[in-house]
Amino acid sequence: MSRYVEPSAIHGHVVVRDVTVIDPLDGRGSSGQDVVIEGNRITSVTATGAAVGGAHVVEGRGRFVVPAYSDMHLHALNTPDDVDGTYALMLANGVVGFRQMSGNRALLKSRREDTLPRPTGAPALKATAGDLLTPLNASTVDGAVKAVREQHRDGADFVKAAMTTRATFLAALEEANRLGIRLGGHLPADLDPREAARAGVWSIEHLGPGVTVFAAASSKEGEVRATNAARKLPPIPKVRIPGAEKLAMKLIKGMVTNPATSTSEREAHAYDLADGSYDQQKAEELAALFVEHSTWQCPTLIRVRTQQFGDAPEYTQDPRRRFMAAGELRTWDKSARKFAKLPPATRDALGHHWAAQLRMTKTFADAGVPMVAGTDACGAAGIIPGFALHDEFDLLAEAGLDPLTILRMTTTEPARFLDEEGAFGRVAPGMPADLVLLDEDPLGDHTALRKIAGVMRDGHWWSGADLAAVLERVAADPGAH
Repeated sequence: MSRYVEPSAIHGHVVVRDVTVIDPLDGRGSSGQDVVIEGNRITSVTATGAAVGGAHVVEGRGRFVVPAYSDMHLHALNTPDDVDGTYALMLANGVVGFRQMSGNRALLKSRREDTLPRPTGAPALKATAGDLLTPLNASTVDGAVKAVREQHRDGADFVKAAMTTRATFLAALEEANRLGIRLGGHLPADLDPREAARAGVWSIEHLGPGVTVFAAASSKEGEVRATNAARKLPPIPKVRIPGAEKLAMKLIKGMVTNPATSTSEREAHAYDLADGSYDQQKAEELAALFVEHSTWQCPTLIRVRTQQFGDAPEYTQDPRRRFMAAGELRTWDKSARKFAKLPPATRDALGHHWAAQLRMTKTFADAGVPMVAGTDACGAAGIIPGFALHDEFDLLAEAGLDPLTILRMTTTEPARFLDEEGAFGRVAPGMPADLVLLDEDPLGDHTALRKIAGVMRDGHWWSGADLAAVLERVAADPGAH
């Protein structure tokens, strides 16, 4: 059960009648369709006909149905004992699947034993990492290799590199490839992204982060790399003592609320240098290499924007903050005050870099670089779970991506990304009954993706009014998001 989501009264045998079905794979909309659901699966999609006896009917005339959305960069299970609020916000925004980007042995054990919380309307955990690769467990090549082996043994779906060096990253990647487990995440400052792609990295998050990827698209690449010194990390215990992991994660959490608050003048100069020497031809060559090696990108534009404009009113005064717990908001506000104290030149460099990130995202999309949508919600300042995915859609559109590409990045592309192509992400017979009913055509404008008339999760239907009630219950008693 969930303290926010009431059980659905409509489930079992359901027909979404006379609706336009949008197929992200071919980019077509088929009007006058009946989508028939039995249990938690779609059984047929056919031209509208006679009502099916005994079925609950959801009226779809004049509306559009799309596969429900997936967020491919999330930290919902950082607080597994208080995840109801996050899950409720996701349901209300049509998000029914996610990739957990930070885990641990306890989380992996809970998943193996099927004891993870699964409140009403909860999204599907599509994949999870184990412990992040940091100086705590991967400060040396041997340590990085050992960490990968442990995560593979414990059943992680992938390994996430968070704070590594070129040497430890490449050692971990080589071992991951040998074991057949994927590795992705943050590229270290001293690693050429082309080297990572050729070595088989699965995914790059946040367009780098930092200036690492942008150095490869600079006419002054050597100078940018020389300036782009690795950031000093907080002192993290390297000796395994009781409580060391919790201490390390507390230190890391302080950084990840908004890493931009620790931007040095040297880093700011690297941004300016990279952005002022941008070379479109080199950017396109990098994109072609990513295509060649199937190097996935999860841009998380909402994450990089909230970082680089850390005290902007649209985040510090966002009315949707009412859905967040008071303690979380205090952490965010403390981070915003710290950001406001950065030197003007540093703030300018961060702000100016936004245009470069939009440009790079469009270059990747135009080249056919595989990309998925993600938000980095749960712990990141200014990012509201569920709603943030729609913010991401807006920013992808600002970068110049068309509505169909955006829809694919949250439906069919996640399935392909996770090697589950054909298992979810379409409205078709045999697919999971995870649907979003929209009032407007998402092929005409991406903003239609937030015009939600109802959500079906695992064969259970919540109307727009039901979802509005869910949001009000969250606002009345926010949990730890």
